[in-house]
Amino acid sequence: MRAIRQDSRKTFYCDICGPKNVAYNRCFDCEENLCQACCYVHEKSKATRHHKISHLGNLEPEMKDKLRQRMFCDQHPEDEIRLVCKDCKALICVLCKAIKHENHATKKASDAAADVKKNIQIMMNQCLDKVRRLTDSEREADARDKKINDTEKKEIKALEDQRVKLINVIDQEVAKMKDKIQNVYEDLRQQNEALKRDIKVELNMCSTAIDNAIQIIDQGTDIDVIKKGSDLEELLSTSMRETVKRHMTCMDTDLFSPIEIKVKELITFIGMMRYSTEMKVVSII
Repeated sequence: MRAIRQDSRKTFYCDICGPKNVAYNRCFDCEENLCQACCYVHEKSKATRHHKISHLGNLEPEMKDKLRQRMFCDQHPEDEIRLVCKDCKALICVLCKAIKHENHATKKASDAAADVKKNIQIMMNQCLDKVRRLTDSEREADARDKKINDTEKKEIKALEDQRVKLINVIDQEVAKMKDKIQNVYEDLRQQNEALKRDIKVELNMCSTAIDNAIQIIDQGTDIDVIKKGSDLEELLSTSMRETVKRHMTCMDTDLFSPIEIKVKELITFIGMMRYSTEMKVVSII
């Protein structure tokens, strides 16, 4: 295993940006020191926002000492790791380069780390840009969600209001038609009652004439028949005449006849529904 020794430095640098930025925080999940900018990205990124991050100033002395530890070569314990062998993809010291990796392509560890950090920085900036665009899209989606809910409530309320208006109009018209029907049938009822009274009068007259005729025929003497006959004949003649003549309103059909309710026509009184077949594509990034 590689030997680890203590570094006497008192300042920590960002493991992402390199020595150009001082580190103020430590991510214990990633085991990286972070400057203020990288710490902000770390806390905002979905993949790392729940990592445990602590300010370096709050660390115990033992933890700070551990962070200052330096790595030395397995083969040459006195030499610090300073190179990267590209062919072997291994961290090596200067002696390893001269002995085992003489003809291999190597690079200073600091330069290799700088290249990696540069690439990470570029990719991180791209991710940051995407985070900003996604944040804007999320904000727009939230606003769109509110608009959808508000519009839905507004349109349903308008529909309910229209339903109430339509019911009120129907109730008013039904009340008017009901009054007309009741008035017509009340008039017919009165006409019929008057006719019934006239018929009753005529019936009483005919009954009286018939009763008198029966009595004089069955019980009257010849003298009674001669004396009362002419009056009785006149009474019977009057009873036989058509005296009941009243003009009655003819009701061949019903005043009100319901018609078939056609839903499509009814809907036109409620309002218009607009159905759009065009779908607008919304980009989220």
